[in-house]
Amino acid sequence: MFGFANALLLTMVLAAGVDAALALRAAAPGRGRCRRALAGLWHTPHLLFGPWGTAARLRAGEVLFTVGLCCYEVSVAFCNSMARDAWPWVQGVLAPALDWAAFLCWGAKILLGTRYTWRELTVAGALYFIARWVHFNSHNIFWIGLVVAVLAAKDLDLRRALDAFLTVGTATVVLVMLLNAGNLLPPAPDLAGERNVTEIRLTLGYGHPNTFGGLTFGLGLGYAMRRAARPRWGDAAVLAVLGVLIWAGPASRTAALACLALAAGLAFCRLRAGAAIPRAAARVYAAAVPVLAAVSFLLPLGMYKNGPGWSDFGPAWLSALDNLLTGRLSMVWLAYRLLPVKIAGQMLPDWPALDCSFVYALYQFGPVVAVLLAALLIAALWGYARRGDRVLVFCLLAMLVYAFMESQSFHLTTNPAALLLAGAVFGQKPERWLGGKRQAESI
Repeated sequence: MFGFANALLLTMVLAAGVDAALALRAAAPGRGRCRRALAGLWHTPHLLFGPWGTAARLRAGEVLFTVGLCCYEVSVAFCNSMARDAWPWVQGVLAPALDWAAFLCWGAKILLGTRYTWRELTVAGALYFIARWVHFNSHNIFWIGLVVAVLAAKDLDLRRALDAFLTVGTATVVLVMLLNAGNLLPPAPDLAGERNVTEIRLTLGYGHPNTFGGLTFGLGLGYAMRRAARPRWGDAAVLAVLGVLIWAGPASRTAALACLALAAGLAFCRLRAGAAIPRAAARVYAAAVPVLAAVSFLLPLGMYKNGPGWSDFGPAWLSALDNLLTGRLSMVWLAYRLLPVKIAGQMLPDWPALDCSFVYALYQFGPVVAVLLAALLIAALWGYARRGDRVLVFCLLAMLVYAFMESQSFHLTTNPAALLLAGAVFGQKPERWLGGKRQAESI
């Protein structure tokens, strides 16, 4: 994917040059011709490489985004199941083909099916340059996939894409479960629970229980986004049942709690339907990002080692909390002492495992990206709250709950709510963001 990342960036730069040449040729001659042409590009949304086939290109862009999303969902939900051990062609042939199809579809949407002002293109191009720089150091394909998908989601009405995401994702997960039930997939290597060796956690065809939990939670998030305009009691019930199933089957506590929190959020949205969100509440929602980040980074600083055993940490209350969180605090404590922080990220070793997305982002992607992600999340929560989009706010909050305990929040299939950052990434005003009022009415 390194070649793709370079090609996309270079083509975006080439498109800006073509824009300038076309604008200069079309500008009326006379004094200030260059200034007028560039001012028009800076303020007026336009397709790259000229306005030919505008209507067809915009329609094709929606289709390309949807096809790319479906290919990526199948790649993650099927090719990362135990099918990869049952049939070598799954990882050797199918997964690369689906990944390339997804990236090429999104790349085509970005370059040929999206309108930009030069201001939007400059902001997004700068952020993409940083993301690409980080990808070259971290080698994390999920990260670059997330970024490219968010860029491709600009100005889209997500109805068809979410419908396809939910249909394909649900069908793929059910297929893996059926293959597993029919003993057509090999068993996962480790079934014992971390908290109790006698506890058996169902993997349901995946290599780890949390993989199934994350994929299912992602489908729950997509469902909530699809129901954003008119949440009903039944929608909250669906998410509550999904959370209970995740808890009862793979015992993926984080995904289950996040899903149950989202169900409670939808119930609250139903109760407050039609009521404006107070400015104070918008501040509280936005403050969730720095508060959770502070807890993630600062809480492990109070720990100390008081013995050779794995659980020999103090003080007692932090040790008890660490046990409740299955060692997540002590892993961060170890990371502070074993891992360097690099400006543009790095490839992380398998140990210590960092299950907190805030800390994981600092070490895997570097401090620049960690700060940018926090700023975009704060802006998105504030903007959607000020617009009155409660369901979208609670989708982002549920994602933060999940991110506090897991690092899979950088997977698009686990976190489709990342698509809600598209407007903030392009520096648009909140009323123009993804899922805006004129679109949300029909979602």
